[in-house]
Amino acid sequence: MKRLVGLLVLLIFVLQSFAIEPVNPYNPESNSSFMHENSISIYPPASEYDLSIMNLQLDVLGIVFFGPQVTLDFQFANMIAVGPYFRWHYAGVFYQGIVTDWFSDETTTSIASYSIGGQVKFLIPIGSGQHRPYIEVGFEKSIGSDWWNPEGTWGKRIYEYESNVFHLNAGYRLLTEGSFNLSAAVGIGFSKDTKNIGYYEDGEGDIDYYQLESRVLPMVQLIIGWQLGK
Repeated sequence: MKRLVGLLVLLIFVLQSFAIEPVNPYNPESNSSFMHENSISIYPPASEYDLSIMNLQLDVLGIVFFGPQVTLDFQFANMIAVGPYFRWHYAGVFYQGIVTDWFSDETTTSIASYSIGGQVKFLIPIGSGQHRPYIEVGFEKSIGSDWWNPEGTWGKRIYEYESNVFHLNAGYRLLTEGSFNLSAAVGIGFSKDTKNIGYYEDGEGDIDYYQLESRVLPMVQLIIGWQLGK
């Protein structure tokens, strides 16, 4: 009997601890405060390091390699970023070196040498989300042209080439409490030529079709970014 009474008292105590406080219709502020304090959410609390709607980025190290790259990412689920990018090959030293045989001839790279593409990033939050290692996959269409003047009667010799490039990168992003963020990445690109021709400016002679080649390209990026929106 004593055990039964003890269990009953314990049960009443437990039920009282989970009792629902009655709502006071004359004091909505206290009701709201009570519901907020005692509610359980399935979503993690917001952090100052959550991803914003968009992130505008510039690969400054592209000047050394295949040209600076501008990217506009649309970010969702606090870890996925998808967006287009534009790379200006003309402003890349490594690209200029390849086209001009490492600056040893009189070839001039066209200012209209560029790539357009798209990419997907998976930014994995660690702790508060300030530190985010990530994996990136992307595809781009590269378009380029150069010319040289053989001082003949047919004018400039023009070369045009295009290629499809698939890339895979691994990187790290550091977020700040403000909008600024900094990323660094290394990766590899697989390039396949789809066009490689040469012809004279005045149209004389036949168009020469050169062999289409495949290449493996190293990629190194140092990216500054600025988050936009909330």
